[in-house]
Amino acid sequence: MSSRDDLIASFFASMPARVAEATELWLGVEQGRTQNLQVLRRMLHTIKGEAHMLELVTCGDLAELAESVVDALRKVGKPTQLTGDALLGSFEGMGMVSAESADDDQRLLDPLKAQLRAAIAELETLAAQAPALPAAEEPKAPLEPAPPERELAALRAEEVRPLVHELRRLYGEQTVFHERLREMQRMLRALLGELDVRLTPQSLVERITKTLGYGAEIDRGMSAVRAGWSGSEFAVGLTLDELERCVNKASVVSTERLLNQVVRVGRSTARTLNKDVDLVVSGDAILDAAIERRLEQALLHLVRNAIDHGVESPEARKARGKSGRPRIEVTLSHTNGSVTARVADDGAGVDTERLRAVLVARGKSVEGLKSEELLPYLFEQGVTTTTEVTSISGRGVGLDVVAREVAAAGGQVRIESTRELGTRVILNLPTTLKGEVAVPISVGQQQYAVPARAVYSVMRLEAIEQTASGDYLRLETDAGQELVRLYSLAALLGGSSGPKVGEAALILFHASGLFAVSVEGYDNPRPITVQRAEEMPFASALVRGASPTPDGGVLLLLDVDALHASARGAVGPSRTRQERALVVEDAPVARELLCGILRSLGLSVREAMDGREGLAMAQEEPPDLLLTDIEMPYLDGISMVTALRALPSFARLPVIVLSTAATELNRQRLEQLGVVAVLAKQRFDEAELKQLVEKCLATRA
Repeated sequence: MSSRDDLIASFFASMPARVAEATELWLGVEQGRTQNLQVLRRMLHTIKGEAHMLELVTCGDLAELAESVVDALRKVGKPTQLTGDALLGSFEGMGMVSAESADDDQRLLDPLKAQLRAAIAELETLAAQAPALPAAEEPKAPLEPAPPERELAALRAEEVRPLVHELRRLYGEQTVFHERLREMQRMLRALLGELDVRLTPQSLVERITKTLGYGAEIDRGMSAVRAGWSGSEFAVGLTLDELERCVNKASVVSTERLLNQVVRVGRSTARTLNKDVDLVVSGDAILDAAIERRLEQALLHLVRNAIDHGVESPEARKARGKSGRPRIEVTLSHTNGSVTARVADDGAGVDTERLRAVLVARGKSVEGLKSEELLPYLFEQGVTTTTEVTSISGRGVGLDVVAREVAAAGGQVRIESTRELGTRVILNLPTTLKGEVAVPISVGQQQYAVPARAVYSVMRLEAIEQTASGDYLRLETDAGQELVRLYSLAALLGGSSGPKVGEAALILFHASGLFAVSVEGYDNPRPITVQRAEEMPFASALVRGASPTPDGGVLLLLDVDALHASARGAVGPSRTRQERALVVEDAPVARELLCGILRSLGLSVREAMDGREGLAMAQEEPPDLLLTDIEMPYLDGISMVTALRALPSFARLPVIVLSTAATELNRQRLEQLGVVAVLAKQRFDEAELKQLVEKCLATRA
C-alpha cells in the first residue's frame, strides 16, 4: 500500500473511537455541559481537514456540515431536538463511510446532510429571533476532556513486578527440586543394582542389610522434596491468583460509553424508521472490556428490535388507550460478580400466535405449548415474525445474535412479554472472564462435567411428572412454579434408562429456556484444565473436551448446546466431527448474516471481529473453511491470510473473501494466496456463497 493508502486506512481505523468520543461530548452538551461544544467543534474541524486532504469528499462534507451546526448552536445556546438528532446522525454517518463505496455512501448520507442543513436553518432562525449572545471565549484547555473509547485502568508496574520476581524465584525452587529428584533416582538405581536375584540367599540377605540405610535415606529425601514441592506449589497458586487479580483490575471498564452508544444508535434507528420514541437509559456497571464488547452488541440489537417491532404507531397506541410517546427503557444494575441489563418497551408485545404459526411452518411441535413457552424460540437462528425485509429487520438476524453474544460471555438471557402491554428482555452476565469451572457428574462408571456457568441449579428428584410429550420436573423460580423438561443423561449418551426418582437433576441454561438432565451423582464445582475435543482419540458431538483428574481418571466435558440438540432429536449421541467454519468480519450485521448462512448448512461456526482475533482463533482451533473481510481493525484480511499461509497446516485451507474492497490489486494479491473466491458485498448472492461453501467442503473431504 502507498503512504496515502496507509493514511486513509489510518483515518478510517480511527473513526469508531472518534464517533464514540463525539457521541459522549454531544450527550454531555444535552445534559448542560456546554464547554463540550468547543472540544466537539475542534474534533469535527480536524476530521473535515483530514478528509479533504485525503480526497474523502463524502466524509469531509458531512463533518463540515456538522461543524456548521455546532457554530450555529453556539450563537443560540440551547440545543433543539432536531439539532441533537442531526448531529448524532452525522456521527453515525461518518462511522459508516468507506473509501471504496463513495457512491453508495453518498446515497445513504444525503438524508443526513439534508437534516443537518435543516438544523442549521432552524438554529439561524432562532438566533435571529433571540437577543444576541456574548461571543464564547476560546478556552485555554477543555474543562472536561472526553474519555477514550475504552478507559482501561492502568496495569501498574509496581503491582506486577513483585509478582513476576516471585514467580521467577519459585521457578528456581522447582529447578532445585528437579535436581534433588534426579539424585534420589540415582540412589534408587544404585540400590536396585545391589539386589541381584542370582546371589545366594545368604549373600542376598547381607546385601539387603547393607542397603537398608540407602533406602531410609531415599525415603527421607523424597519426603523433603514432597514437602518443599507442596509449599512451592501453594505459593505459585497464590502468586498466580494475585497476578490474575491485577490483570482483571486493569481490564475493567465502565458502561458509560456503552450507554452513550445505545442512545446514539437508538435515536438513529428511530429517525431511520420515522418513529418518535422516548429512549431512557439508566444505571452503570464496571465489567471486563471483553464482556462489555459482547454486551454492546446484544444491547444494540435489542434496542433496534424494540424500536422496529415493539413500538406501535400513534394510532394503535391511541386505540389501546396508551398516552404519550412510546417508551423504551435500558437499565443496568451491578451486583457482586454479575451485571444485569434490562431492555423493556411498552409496545404491542410479542404476537405469540403469529410466532406459533412460524414455528409450526419450520417443523416445530409447539401446538400444545403455552404462550410464554413459545417466547424462548425467538432466540433460535432464523426465527422472525416479520415478513417485510428492511435494513433493520426481517432477515432472521436479531435475537439469536443476542443469545450467542451473551452465551459467549458466560451469561444467560430470558424474555418476558404481555400482549398489548410490552416486552422485557433480561441479560445476566459475569463481570469478569474466568477460567473454565465445571460441575463433575457421574453416569455409570464414567465421570463427566458440565460448565458451571450453564448450571441454573441442582436438585434431588423427589417426583417426576410424566406426560404424553415426555418427563418434567416442577421447579420453584422467582416467577413461581415452572415445569422444566427432564431427560436422562444416560439415555442421551446412548443408554436406555429414563430419569428415576432419587437421582440428582441438573437444571441447565439454554437460549430456548431451561431444561434438566438426571444424573447418578455430582460433586462441587471445580476449576479444570480442558484438552480440546479435536485433540482426543475419538469424536463425539456431545463432548467439548477432556480434563485429567487427580486420581488419574478423566472428566469428559459435555457441550450443553449439543446435549439440548440431542434431547430435541437434532443429533445422535456420537458422530463424526462436525465441519467447522471461521467467519472474520468486523461489521456485526454482515458477520451474523454469514454465520446464519453457514449454520443453516450444518457447520459449526466461530466468529472473530478483526484479523488479529481471527488469526489467533484459527491457530487455536483450525477451521475447515475461512470466510473473511479485507478491511478490518488491527489486522486486515489479506495480512491474516498471508500469515496463515506461512503455516504448513493452513497451506490448503479453503478461503472465501467477501468485501467492498474487492479492487483489482486486492484480487491479484488474494489469487497469489490461493483463495477460492473474492465476492463483492455490493453484489452479494446467498445462493452463490452456499454453492462455493459446499464445493470447498466437498473438495476438502
